[in-house]
Amino acid sequence: MIRTLSFTEAGGHPTNEDALVVSQHPNDPTAWVCFVADGQGGQPGGGRAAQLACLTATAYFEQASPERLHEGHFWSSLLRAVDEAVQADSPAGFTTFVGLCVTNNRVAGVSSGDSAALMLSAAGVADLTAGQRKNLPVGSGMATAVTFSATPNPPWRLLVMTDGVWKYVGWERVIDAARREHETETVAELQRAARLPGSGLFQDDFTIVLFDSGGRAGTAG
Repeated sequence: MIRTLSFTEAGGHPTNEDALVVSQHPNDPTAWVCFVADGQGGQPGGGRAAQLACLTATAYFEQASPERLHEGHFWSSLLRAVDEAVQADSPAGFTTFVGLCVTNNRVAGVSSGDSAALMLSAAGVADLTAGQRKNLPVGSGMATAVTFSATPNPPWRLLVMTDGVWKYVGWERVIDAARREHETETVAELQRAARLPGSGLFQDDFTIVLFDSGGRAGTAG
């Protein structure tokens, strides 16, 4: 049985411009869907863009059969729908986006920007979003959909995160934390590593979603 844990918090300012959705498919409880978006800072409307991206993606996936959630074409179409919806909303700015479906032995999804999906399994560590493009962003109407898929053998662990996690923690420490035995230990370690000494604040909006297949995925090499 897949276990999941998530955490999100604003980074040193009142409004968290990250957004996330974690849900089981209404017709297949073994299929989990995750959407993570990070509104572009320094411009107005980033938080609105992130929220709208996740809401649009959720409505899109709820109309799809569970079988379609493993098709690359489905994820390309979903990203295009998200990009167009954010662009059409004039108060919305730009955002990154990662969307994926997770079952016990398969992951498929799409990404645009610099949020990330990291898989740890017996086969090693894989950055599923390594090929994504940051420009043009979601909301431009011209975002590039980069699809990905993996067929890990359990036990495995999957982390979906905004750059407020990996940028300030560092990839080596992210991977080390992902290998902790319990999900709560992983998330707590990532929080500690990203917080500023003294104030305890995050340097940027911080969002992490963890999926675990069960077993000892934390010891994967």
